[in-house]
This record gives sequence, structure tokens and C-alpha cells, in this order.
Amino acid sequence: MSHHPITTTQTQLSFPAAAPITSHRIPRRQPPLSMRRRRLACNSSKCRNGMVGFHEMELQVREYELDQFGVVNNAVYANYIENGMFQVFYMVGFSDEARLAILESSYKFIAPLRKKDKFFFKGRIYECSPARMYLENFIFRLPNQELILENKAIVVVLDKSSHPLRLPPFVKSRIDELNKRDNQHLL
Repeated sequence: MSHHPITTTQTQLSFPAAAPITSHRIPRRQPPLSMRRRRLACNSSKCRNGMVGFHEMELQVREYELDQFGVVNNAVYANYIENGMFQVFYMVGFSDEARLAILESSYKFIAPLRKKDKFFFKGRIYECSPARMYLENFIFRLPNQELILENKAIVVVLDKSSHPLRLPPFVKSRIDELNKRDNQHLL
């Protein structure tokens, strides 16, 4: 048996390969004006006391919510936020029978929660259109009130055939009343 040396050739690959530029680009969808121009009510890690008109609830991390690294799994934060948002909806006047759907939700993860951490949720509806509600939500670690997560969401009310409905007048007036009270407090 003869041994033949194995020869290899190396080729230069540019990865990822650049796609040819075409004029058929998909336009980037811009968020509504209210979402683009509005700053969050909290821009510092210690802003719990300056937030008025927010619904607040205190929770604790449970063992089964942790991932393999001992921190809360990112998907669990969505559960925390959704639970808190429904509490906000009850505060505004929706009942358990209301069919609400989250159209958009964006998360900004700032720090992780760990086993047995106590934390609180703060959330509110800061604006509404005839059919949509715009929410901002926050999660803070206790006792030092460290900001853990920021969330913005757009929610609609659905009818029985899952079509968006206009907001009931009592909801719109309650949201306007809460926001007006918030604005007067900040002046």
C-alpha cells in the first residue's frame, strides 16, 4: 500500500455573502408617532417614587422560572408583563370577559432576576386611540429598586370573531382621567 499525501486547497470565502443590491427593498415599518416621540416615564434606575398613576404589584421569583444558569428565563418576563397588564386593564374597568390581544410588545432587558428575588411590576396605559391602547411597563428588583426590564406594548379589544373593536367610551374616559391626573401631578 502506498501512502499518498492528502493535499487541500483553501479558498477565500467572504461570509456572509453580500446580496446584490436591488431596488425592491421592503420598507421598514415605523412605529406610530405616539410610540416614536414619547420617552418612557422612567429613565433612571431609581424612579419608583416619581411614577404616578401606575398600577403596582409585588412578586417573587419562583424556582421553576429559572433557566440552566440560575436566572429568570426571558420568556418568563413576558408572563410577568402580561399578568401585570391585565391588572392594569382591570383597574381601568375591563372585566374578565373582555377579549384583549397584544399586537406589539418590545422588551429591553437591563439586568437579570435570580432565585428568590423579590420584585415589583409597574404599568399603565399612557395613551389610546379609538381602537388601541399603548402601555408602558417596568420591572424593578427589591429592595434597591434596580430597574430590570422596560416594556412597551400595543393592545386591542377583540369581538367574538376576533376583529378589533373601538374602545368602549368608559375605558377611554377612565384612561384620560388617569393620565390627566398624572400630568397635573407632574406640573
